[in-house]
Amino acid sequence: MASMRSRVIVLSVALSIVLIGVALVAVLLLRPIVVFETIERWRLGLAGMERVEVSGPRGPLVYWRGGTGPYVFFLHGANDQAGAWVRIIRPLLGSYRVVLADLAGHGESGPADGPLSVKDLVDGVEALVAAEAKDGRVTIVGNSLGGWLALIYADRHPDGVLQVVLVNGAAMRGDGSEAKVNLLPKTREEARAAVNATMSPANAAVPSFVLDDLVRRAPGSPLARIMAAPPPPEEYFVDARLGEFRTPVSLVWGEDDQVLPLSYAKKVAEALPASRLARIPRCGHIPQRECADSMWKVLEIVLSELPPHR
Repeated sequence: MASMRSRVIVLSVALSIVLIGVALVAVLLLRPIVVFETIERWRLGLAGMERVEVSGPRGPLVYWRGGTGPYVFFLHGANDQAGAWVRIIRPLLGSYRVVLADLAGHGESGPADGPLSVKDLVDGVEALVAAEAKDGRVTIVGNSLGGWLALIYADRHPDGVLQVVLVNGAAMRGDGSEAKVNLLPKTREEARAAVNATMSPANAAVPSFVLDDLVRRAPGSPLARIMAAPPPPEEYFVDARLGEFRTPVSLVWGEDDQVLPLSYAKKVAEALPASRLARIPRCGHIPQRECADSMWKVLEIVLSELPPHR
């Protein structure tokens, strides 16, 4: 009888393990992006980062902080979250106070639904910097949309920003060199075209089940909510003011980016009075994920010395 009971227990445990495994595989196949982002945020904690929540203009703002030294704020791109930077922060924590934001309407930051304006995003950045860095000047590193927000913040607070680092970051309205892709894909083919435009061809192809998840998430994504908001006022576009920009700007660029190609980066660099352009070969639109080793090596150099004025 005891032997039979032991076999039943073993079989029950084995069945439970199998069911858990099946459930995990199902979640991975159906919601791979959620799984991926959850792992990134878990790794932030393992790296010694502290999760912080403060009140923002339109709900809670969540960010992660760690390290000691001068403040460096990291702003991710549209449809992303703070965990995007996890692969590059460890080498920086010994020299800098690192702050990784969930932009307003992204990650765990509010608002959770409804239209998301550029004003909401900028107000969120201002509230975050005010809450965390009360004294001294900060460096702001922004990828894609985060680059645009970094420039807007520096334009408004020139005495509070030591340097802006654009990581394949938006800085001006498009010049026609950008790939014509739908960043809110409705089909697997559109999703594949969008991914191909953002990633270097040197990388492995993205699996179809991930593309399907991109399509599923697109209608309710932060980018869709940004597109649903009224167009931003002209004051948020810094194109015409780049020539008088007081803050030094470093551009760190994945050379294979087609969303904001290298020609776009060169045009931005030429318009700025104090800038430099560092290229990352065989890398696309999101270097902190795609080419993390190369990215942090370039970033350490960029953070240690400001670009010269021309």
